[in-house]
Amino acid sequence: MVVARPDLARTDALSPVARPHGVRLLVRALFVTIAIASNVLAQVLSAMTDDYGPRPSGVGWAIVFVGVALDYIICAVVAWRLVRSFVPGWLMVGAALFWSAGAWYPLVRQWGWVWPWVEGVTDLWAVLVGVLVLCYPSGRLTARFDRAIVLAVTVAFTVRLAGILLFSSPEPAECGCAPNPYAVLPSDTADFWLGLGWRFVGLALMLTVAARLIGRWFTSSLPARRVAFVMPLAILLWCLGTIQDSLSFAFDWDGGWLQFVPPVSIALIPPAFVGGVLYARGLRSRVADLVIVARDKVDRGLWESSLARTLHDPSLRVFWWDEPLQTYQTSDGQRPPEAVSIPRAGRSTLAIDSDQGPIALIEHDVALSQDDRLLDAVSSALLLSVDNDRLRARLERTIQELRESRLRIVEEGYLARRKLERDLHDGSQQQLVSLAISLRIATSKAEAHGDEELAGDLQRSSEQLADALRELRELARGIHPTVLTDGDLRSAIEELGLRSHLPVEVRVGLSERLPDVVEETIYFCVSECLANAAKHSRARNCSVTVTRADATVTVLVKDDGQGGARIEPGGGLEGVRDRVEAVSGRADVRSVEGLGTIIELTIPVAS
Repeated sequence: MVVARPDLARTDALSPVARPHGVRLLVRALFVTIAIASNVLAQVLSAMTDDYGPRPSGVGWAIVFVGVALDYIICAVVAWRLVRSFVPGWLMVGAALFWSAGAWYPLVRQWGWVWPWVEGVTDLWAVLVGVLVLCYPSGRLTARFDRAIVLAVTVAFTVRLAGILLFSSPEPAECGCAPNPYAVLPSDTADFWLGLGWRFVGLALMLTVAARLIGRWFTSSLPARRVAFVMPLAILLWCLGTIQDSLSFAFDWDGGWLQFVPPVSIALIPPAFVGGVLYARGLRSRVADLVIVARDKVDRGLWESSLARTLHDPSLRVFWWDEPLQTYQTSDGQRPPEAVSIPRAGRSTLAIDSDQGPIALIEHDVALSQDDRLLDAVSSALLLSVDNDRLRARLERTIQELRESRLRIVEEGYLARRKLERDLHDGSQQQLVSLAISLRIATSKAEAHGDEELAGDLQRSSEQLADALRELRELARGIHPTVLTDGDLRSAIEELGLRSHLPVEVRVGLSERLPDVVEETIYFCVSECLANAAKHSRARNCSVTVTRADATVTVLVKDDGQGGARIEPGGGLEGVRDRVEAVSGRADVRSVEGLGTIIELTIPVAS
């Protein structure tokens, strides 16, 4: 829904897009007002003059008469909002407008140049209603039979209108009307025979349409019956009302309460039209639920069964395009038994394509083809599900590639640090150790020769060399712990506990070595956690527990300090989390003020 800004309301009203829409609404409102006013005013004037002509009279008839017009007007407004074609709405408004002609005819009989036209268009509403029935529910005349019926009823109506204008000239004493100025061959019986012929021709056409609709309803599938579930009943009642009206016209028969059957049956037709459209629209709203059904993955079998259930078409089938084989396949991966591109009798196909090529072909009941919006909703739902599945697969591949790339970077860093540690241990450190031994030998020789000053200088150089060697060993241990190379994870963590300023209880329940990258990650994470506990938590005791369950290693570092620790940007715990996530693990920190801190590391490892 688009909400217009108040400061842009005037601009929108004058824009090229808004102006035609506003004009269209104004024209519709004008004709709706004219139709309602014509029916109400005709009944008011008839009641004031007590002149109903051959029409039934009374308050009950006036209410029914106006009620039918309002029924068509209300359904027209609804149809304009629901149906893509504007034709059904205008047909309903036109029917409501000309519905009042029968009441206006007795009121304008004193005007000879008016009443022949009014009498001629008295039954124009029936023509418009007939066209409305035939264009149900799409608003278009799609079948050749429907167009033939419309042509026949148009010809019949034109003949009757021309006959009234050229021949109808009833006796003024009988009808109380002025002479017909258009009559070429005046006849006082032309009106009767033209009216009788029009009724019988109209009844024959109505019965033909009713028989076609009823036959189609009984022989069609479930979707077709659901789409046209009220219209056949309305047509049958209209036929019954026409028979009753024809008998009353031909034999001057008073039908009593049966005179209300024709208007009631006629009033059922627009609600039947709107009801069918609303039913189809309900199907479109339920199609949107298919996106929720397939939100995780486009399961072909589930999609086909859900679509068939949603559209009430058990025979619906979905054929999926197989790109490598360049052909369609069924939902279970089999080749279809027949050429799916050739629709069968009573069936229709809906091809769904994207910019990347074909996606699927849906074979459905032909009755569903009458609703373009429903098929558009089906196509959009499937396209959205497929695109969602493609994007999800692409995202999963990207994430997996990112994890693998990050793991490779971590492994390369591990190998580089281990190589550097070995170079320091086997190169520089060994040379410094040799130099220290040489200095001790030189010191001993100086002392043996009695040169105390030289011996003192050599002793001070040895001490400085020992400090440098100690710092080099600490540096090498920070680059890569030698104890992991020479020992195992348990001994490495125990060494961290011995070096800590806090008493540390170490429990390592591992029966085998872990991957080198994982062991190094655990070592440095535990080292950082113990350092934080000693510096910031004011803890008295600390514990480290390492366990393994199947393909997961869990590390718990607990302290009884002041708590309140949390992961902050640039902090040590953020570095712990980054190290763990680099090997696809997870770091959780649970720390409550005054209750200490628990840091849990969960790292997946290969079996």
